[in-house]
Amino acid sequence: MSPLHRVVTTLAALLAAATIAVGLAPSASAATTSTSPPCSSVRQIGDRKVVSDLGMSAFTVRQYIGWCHDARGSAWMNFASVYVWDQYHVRGFAYRSLAGVAVRGEPETRGFTTSANRQQLSYSTPVRTTSFCTQGWGKLSRAGSESAQGLTTLVC
Repeated sequence: MSPLHRVVTTLAALLAAATIAVGLAPSASAATTSTSPPCSSVRQIGDRKVVSDLGMSAFTVRQYIGWCHDARGSAWMNFASVYVWDQYHVRGFAYRSLAGVAVRGEPETRGFTTSANRQQLSYSTPVRTTSFCTQGWGKLSRAGSESAQGLTTLVC
């Protein structure tokens, strides 16, 4: 690995970590390709899940709670993130990450989003599910196939 590649890879990892550590700066909207949720006072809940694809660790799913804003106003809401690992990303093929919040007993995730092509860090739309048992959910879609799904630990 060249020194330049190491520097770029390290900077990308630090930027992703800083985005989460700083509290995820608010954005104007929760677009489907969001790189940060419109929330403050964010903290991770439950344990993260690392998911393998193509024989390597491919992505990490996390679930968060934060003070978020939607069309009904502000409230504590849940959302999920998918971070694609550098070793997977540098392979260069097209992929999109899918993220959402799974509610126990419901067949579909809430706040479901699909990222832009090759977006390493993406978030689901925050949803009003704090009174339910939830899990962060994620998956990768690439070239007509999908990875295994990942679910964080159940938080009630």
